[in-house]
Amino acid sequence: MKVSIIGDYASLSIRIGSELISRGYDVEYFLQDNIYSDLPKKYHKLGSVQGSLIKNYFFTAFWTIFGNLFKQSDIQIVNGTYPNCVRTRKTCYYYTGSDLRLGKTKPRSPSFVSLKELLDYSKDSIFLQRSVDPEMFFPIKEIKEKKEIYKQENGIDYIVGHFAHSPQVKGSHLFKQAIDKINKNEDIKIEYIDKPIPKEKIVEAINFCDIVLDHINPTTGKSYNVISIEALLCEVPVGSYYEEKYLDFEEMKDLVHYIDPNPGETEENILSLLRQKISVNREIPIKLHSPKIVTDILISYWKKWGFI
Repeated sequence: MKVSIIGDYASLSIRIGSELISRGYDVEYFLQDNIYSDLPKKYHKLGSVQGSLIKNYFFTAFWTIFGNLFKQSDIQIVNGTYPNCVRTRKTCYYYTGSDLRLGKTKPRSPSFVSLKELLDYSKDSIFLQRSVDPEMFFPIKEIKEKKEIYKQENGIDYIVGHFAHSPQVKGSHLFKQAIDKINKNEDIKIEYIDKPIPKEKIVEAINFCDIVLDHINPTTGKSYNVISIEALLCEVPVGSYYEEKYLDFEEMKDLVHYIDPNPGETEENILSLLRQKISVNREIPIKLHSPKIVTDILISYWKKWGFI
């Protein structure tokens, strides 16, 4: 059975595709490229996340038109921002955030959303959580040992990482301000890492941190992001802003530690997280966010909808 995954560069699409391939599906991708993505086989480019809008539309139009002639699929998974790519009746949509929040996209059915808060905008959708491959993100003992040696040699008490694809959106500068205040007012030294990290180095970078900070901006999301899951799989504690009712899973509340965006509270939350020296049970995010679990849910709905 042939499956086309269309329009979303995010790791969820690629991880689901890989899992489907392992189960015998023939998967073809029509995706945006991105510096943070590992581009799969059978990949056709739909522009770039960071490219010009005209160029992106050209690539999308090309595969929409010629895809009708040359590419046939039994099932399609289409990102919500690419509704015009439909070439088969067995199509489901996947919405990931701003497309629904900003009202740019009218929800279609059947569809999934990657965040529970998006159910407020697309009430007929199904919540399909994001996934991270535990074989790609894992604790590296040697890196963690190097981190401790580096801290001792440089008089550093803690290393804090913030690896946001969109630093301003996720609040990198606010985290930096908070850490600068801590370094100024407390008898400790924190090194803050927020520079861009190549995708092939991100696992090592996460393992080199005592904690990873996710986001602090309430306007960009009400739950944790994929970086939180990646860090937890590396057994690194995580701090993030979130609203409890929108958390993906209640169990993650014990792993993703709340960061208050109000000045003063942010510093206290970060200090508390550092001083607790928390150990992380990576089996919990594996149980909730592995590609296998997410693909099981996807296939169960394909069966319910009569796709397979």
